[in-house]
Amino acid sequence: MSHSLRPFRNEDQEGVKALILAILEKEYPFDKSAYSDSDLLKIGETYGGSRNTFLVIEESSRIVGTVGVKEDAKGEALIRRLFVDASHRGHGYGTALLNRAVDFCRERGYKRIYFRCTDRMSEAMKLCLKKGFKETEKLEIGGFNIHKLEFLI
Repeated sequence: MSHSLRPFRNEDQEGVKALILAILEKEYPFDKSAYSDSDLLKIGETYGGSRNTFLVIEESSRIVGTVGVKEDAKGEALIRRLFVDASHRGHGYGTALLNRAVDFCRERGYKRIYFRCTDRMSEAMKLCLKKGFKETEKLEIGGFNIHKLEFLI
């Protein structure tokens, strides 16, 4: 199947929200307290600054993958919303999204990139570690662990 990795457009709003919420509800139902979904209500605004971006993978007019980059502090960015639809995993979409997000950070002059995840996000965590992220912190909150991964550019 043909797909395109591209920047978010306003007409993607509902497709992105539906994908992410479906994955969260199905795969991470006990982690809801760890993740806010307020950014999903206004993706264009939240990720619209020149030092932020939100990317999607579209296949057959359907959003099947997402990643966001949000400036966190001077010289530091957060990778957020790294999700791929379960039926589209194993095709390199997560790798493509993460690579493009890191490239964006490099182009904008960021020095550090952070990604936070829970134990249940093992595939995303493995992907980041394979890319060269290092675990710098692990917090136990309410019965599960939050991992903080860091990538130096």
